[in-house]
Amino acid sequence: MKFQNKILLAFLLLILLPIFILGLVSYHVTSTTLKDKVGEETVYTLESIGLNLQMVLSEVNTLSNYIISSREVQDFIKYNDEKSLLDFYNQGQAIAGLLYGQSKLNELVLYSEVGQVYSFQRTEIPSFQQFQKSEFFQLLKAEEGRPVWITTVDSHKFMENDKPIFSQGRLIKDLNTLNAIGYLILDVRLDRFDEVFQALQQDDSQTMIVNDRGEVVYHLSHEMIGETIALPQEMIVSQSGTFINHWEKEKSLISYIPITFNENEISSFYLVSVKPWSFITSETKFIRNITILLVIVVTVFAIFFKQLFLNNIIHFITEFQANMKQVEKGQLSTRMQTFAYRELNQLAKSFNRMVDEISILLNRVKDEQERKRKAEFKVLQNQINPHFLYNTLESINSMAVLHGSREISKMTINLGKLLRISINSDDRVRVSDEVRHAISYLEIQKIRFNERFTFEITCDKELEHHYILKLVLQPLVENTLKHGFDKNKLDGFINIRGGISNTNQGFLFIEDNGCGISKDVLAAFNESNKLRKTLNQSIGCGVMNVQERMKLYYGDRYGIMICSYENAGTIIKLTFPLSEGEHHDL
Repeated sequence: MKFQNKILLAFLLLILLPIFILGLVSYHVTSTTLKDKVGEETVYTLESIGLNLQMVLSEVNTLSNYIISSREVQDFIKYNDEKSLLDFYNQGQAIAGLLYGQSKLNELVLYSEVGQVYSFQRTEIPSFQQFQKSEFFQLLKAEEGRPVWITTVDSHKFMENDKPIFSQGRLIKDLNTLNAIGYLILDVRLDRFDEVFQALQQDDSQTMIVNDRGEVVYHLSHEMIGETIALPQEMIVSQSGTFINHWEKEKSLISYIPITFNENEISSFYLVSVKPWSFITSETKFIRNITILLVIVVTVFAIFFKQLFLNNIIHFITEFQANMKQVEKGQLSTRMQTFAYRELNQLAKSFNRMVDEISILLNRVKDEQERKRKAEFKVLQNQINPHFLYNTLESINSMAVLHGSREISKMTINLGKLLRISINSDDRVRVSDEVRHAISYLEIQKIRFNERFTFEITCDKELEHHYILKLVLQPLVENTLKHGFDKNKLDGFINIRGGISNTNQGFLFIEDNGCGISKDVLAAFNESNKLRKTLNQSIGCGVMNVQERMKLYYGDRYGIMICSYENAGTIIKLTFPLSEGEHHDL
C-alpha cells in the first residue's frame, strides 16, 4: 500500500470514523434520555388521571352512601311510599343535586325486595325478576352493601343496552335490622370521564382504560370502546412502567399504571398511554440535525486540515524518500526544495547539508587515496631493482674482501641488509626488522661521515615481535642526519628507544642533539599539513611521507609527534597499534 493511501486510511479511521461514531452515540444517548424523560412525564400524567378518576368514583360513592342511608329512601323501599321519595328529593335536592350534577349521572334506579321498581329518568329498565337473573344482582348480593362497579364492556350484566355506560350498584339494608330491603343502581355518563381525560391528555397520544382481557373499557374516542387489542407481554408481567413496542403496527412509547374500580379488589384494569415513537423522535430532530451539522462541519475542517497540512507532510516525505533513493544511487547533486513550514524546511536544509558533507567526505577520501597512491608510488620509485642491486653488492663485497678493504666490505654488507626490507613485498615488518634496517642505514652513514656521529638503540624484547608499517624509522633517521646536524659538527648523537606504553600502544623515540626545529615550523606541522612546501624544506619530505602513510594506514590517532627547541636537539615520537602477523624472514 502506498504511503499516501496509508495516510488517507489512517485519516478516515482515526478522525472521520470517531466523528461519525460520536454523532451516532450522541443521537442515541439523546433519544434514550428523551424516551426516559417522556416516559416518566407520561407516567406522572397517568397518575394524575388516575387520581382524578378516583375522585369521580369517590363522588359517586358519596352520593350512593347518602341515598341508601336516607330515611326517605328507606321508607319508600319498605312501605312503597312515594311521598317519602318525594320528600327525599325535595329535602335533599341541594346536596343530591350538587352530587348529581358533578357526577353527571345518567340514571338512578331503585329496586325493593318486594319487586317494586323506581327510575328517575323513567327509562326502560329491567324488571325486578329480570334483574334477579343478572350477574350484577349476584355481585351486589355478594358484596353486602359495598359499591360494585361494572364497566362499559360489562354493562350487559345489568341490561341489554348498546350505549356504553359505567354503573355502580349497592345492596340497601334496613338501618335498624340490617336486612336487605332493596337495591340502588347509578349510571354515570361518559361525559364525566371525558372531562378528566381531556384535561390531562396530550394531543400527541392516546389515553385509555383497558382490562386484563385487552378490551378497551374507556377511550376519549367512544368508538374505540369495546375494541379488543393484544396486550404486550410487558404489561402482563409488570405492575407499571414504560416500554417501546408496536401498537397497531406502529412503533410507540407505551406507558401504563394499574387502577381499580371496586374496593378490596385486585387491580384488573390498566390506565394506558400510547405515544407514537415518530412523534417523540420529532422532538429530537433538532438535536439530530445539529449533530449532523456539527459532524459535517468537523468533517469539512478535518478535510481542510488534511489538504492544507497533511498533504504538505505527505509531499515532503514522498520527496524525501525519492531524494534518498537518488543519493543511494550516488547522485549527490540531489537537493531538497524549500517548504512553507519551518520544521519541514529545517529537515530539508539538514538533508541538503548531509548530502554536501557526504560529497565533501567522498572527495576527501578520493584525495587521501590519491595521496596514498602517490606516496606508495614514490616509495616504489625510490627503490632500485633490489634483486639486481643485492647480487651486485655481493660481488663488490667479495672483491673488497679479496683486496683487504674492510670498510668497503662493511658498507657493502650493511647496504645489502638495508635492501633486504625492500625485497619484502609486505606492508608491515617486525619491529626488530625495522630497527635492523635503521641500524644498517646508520652504519653506512657513519662510514660516509667519517665517524662524526654515534648512535645508540635500545628496544624492549616484548615489542620486537610486533609488527609495524615498514620504512617508517629509516626516513626519520635520515631526516635527522640531513637536517638536524651541522655539517661541521663532530659530536652528533642519535638515540633510538622502543617500548610499549600503559595504553597498550607501541612507540619509538628518535632523539638527537642537533640544531632543533623552529617554533613556526613545529606549529605548522602540528596543525596538520599546512605550509607543506615549507615543511618539506624545514623538516624533510621523508618525515611528511611517514606521517601521511601512518595516518592513512592506522588512522588519525597514530603517527608522528615532534618536540624540539632551536639549538637544543629534537625528539620525534612514533606511535602505532600493537599487532602480530605472519612472520617473514628478511
